[in-house]
Amino acid sequence: MALAAALCFAGTANAAVNVNWSCKGTINGVGQTSSMTTSVTGAAPSSVTAGSPVAITLTPGSSTVPSTVLTIFTVTDIKDLKMIIPVPANSTYVSASTSGGSYPGPAASTALVGSNVVLTVPGPIPGGSTFTPPAVTVNVTATNPGSVISKYAGTSYTDPGMTMTTDVAGIGAIATACYPNPSPTLTSTTVT
Repeated sequence: MALAAALCFAGTANAAVNVNWSCKGTINGVGQTSSMTTSVTGAAPSSVTAGSPVAITLTPGSSTVPSTVLTIFTVTDIKDLKMIIPVPANSTYVSASTSGGSYPGPAASTALVGSNVVLTVPGPIPGGSTFTPPAVTVNVTATNPGSVISKYAGTSYTDPGMTMTTDVAGIGAIATACYPNPSPTLTSTTVT
């Protein structure tokens, strides 16, 4: 099993859309790649008129943090988990918020960073534990006829849609970057 496979938490299929993530964990400049699948349920109106508000809610399914890396190193925890959601084309950002979820540590938060909404779950989330990230609601205003489509960000390891730090006993903190490959549509709203 590749090191990065153990660094990426495994998703359970309990939502409408599966997101396949390509991940890379880097230790002292050496990267190990892997893939994983998480699930998400997206909710948004099917159609609106230009100028109308659109509430997009993405609800991730539960995930499990691995307890070991390469079966010999203990995963202490993951922390600073970030999931990145671009503000959709044909819309203007209004606000974002979190709700629900089940995870240890401080409350999750959202922030607009450039043209992306970034969900941050500070953690730490212990190795071997199951958790559910909070749902994120992104409120936008539909601006032009066309489609308001939500997806996770990311096209490569250097342009990720999800990042985290994994603490591994005997190794230390490991930066992990993931991108959706391919990136499925999570919600779609037609703007007339």
